[in-house]
Amino acid sequence: MQDGRNSVLESKSYSLQALLLSMGSIHLATAALGTLVALRIAAVGGSAELASLVAASYSLGFLLGCFYTYKPLANVGYVRAFAAAAALCAMFALLMSRTDSAASWVVARFVIGMATAGLYSVGEAWINDSAPAESRGRILAVYSTVLGGASVASQALVAFVAEDLAAGFVLMSATFCFAIVVLALTNVKQPAVKGHATVRLLPVFRYSPTAFVGTLVTGIVVTVFLSILPFQASTVGISSTTITVSIAMAYAGRILFQYPLGLISDHMDRRILIVAISLVASAALLLIALFVTGDGSALQGEPGIGVRLAATGISIVLGGTLLPLYAILMAHAMDRTDPVYVPSTAITLLFVYTFGGVIGPVLVAVISVLFGDALMDWAMFSLLFGFSIFAAWRIRQRAPVPSAEQAVIAPATATSVETLASEKRVHSVQSG
Repeated sequence: MQDGRNSVLESKSYSLQALLLSMGSIHLATAALGTLVALRIAAVGGSAELASLVAASYSLGFLLGCFYTYKPLANVGYVRAFAAAAALCAMFALLMSRTDSAASWVVARFVIGMATAGLYSVGEAWINDSAPAESRGRILAVYSTVLGGASVASQALVAFVAEDLAAGFVLMSATFCFAIVVLALTNVKQPAVKGHATVRLLPVFRYSPTAFVGTLVTGIVVTVFLSILPFQASTVGISSTTITVSIAMAYAGRILFQYPLGLISDHMDRRILIVAISLVASAALLLIALFVTGDGSALQGEPGIGVRLAATGISIVLGGTLLPLYAILMAHAMDRTDPVYVPSTAITLLFVYTFGGVIGPVLVAVISVLFGDALMDWAMFSLLFGFSIFAAWRIRQRAPVPSAEQAVIAPATATSVETLASEKRVHSVQSG
């Protein structure tokens, strides 16, 4: 009897490892494509408006995919759904390697956005269902670490193919296919399809204006930083290697700082920490705005080594503050939310964050048309700095949540409705 139980546990452990490997591969390809697309547009002489439109199309596809693809995909079976969505990503990544058509890029990124949302929803629901209840939090933490490591590795792959960007799209297509192979060989019970909680914009704004506004601003700034700033940096003469190292260091900063910041936030008024890290991230954005102006000559040759090292440090600080901000804002919203509305609040904030990813590139496109590309970085600095002032003002308007009523922060990743709802149910139980 004990041997049978051990065999089942070993099988579940192997299946979870395969799921984590498969989702890590998906995240690697997704993160790499964001940089590859920006560099490819710059390489063919595309405009900032085109780079913004392509980034917005991906975010819009992801937004629609988060809320409308999970049930239809899951109803056909998780393995088939995952394989179909990953195959779509692979197909359109290959298309982008063979065309310079702006319309094709916009359509391809939209489809990849929808398919990627389906991949995360199916894969993360599967991980949640497969993880034993007593170790679900630990497994989600491992999953978050896997995504962080994949993000860093993605930029190494982009640097490897920087001289032949078309080959990079082919490599990412192969990575999507690898994820299909891994998951197709996984022998694990598929979870039942569950209903989604509803989006409740006005109630969530009333519960926590700081979390609502901060999530929107974070979605805007993160999307611009990861999807459009590489394009702008490339157009002013900064090398692909320098760009990919900077993005990789930002992802590494998230790995280094997310858990310490989370632990700190569990023992203080989170709004004070939100203000502090928003100000630090704003300062990093200000320095980046200074770096990417001009022709990039300050970063070139031996005299530019010191500047490149400074840029690396700035990227680590920016990634270590800006990228974990979503999780801290989410936890702050949970502090203000009745337990019954926890899943809806989590899903609403995912919607707001992803909507920020749609309007951010559109805002950049408008700024580029009216004032020129260089003002984009100053606009992102102003937006995040303005939020930090708003958050500081809110501290004076409302008393902090008693520490006994605070939620316990968990690693929140803006990838899927399924993981958010599961994580925040855990929060409501812990804080209740």
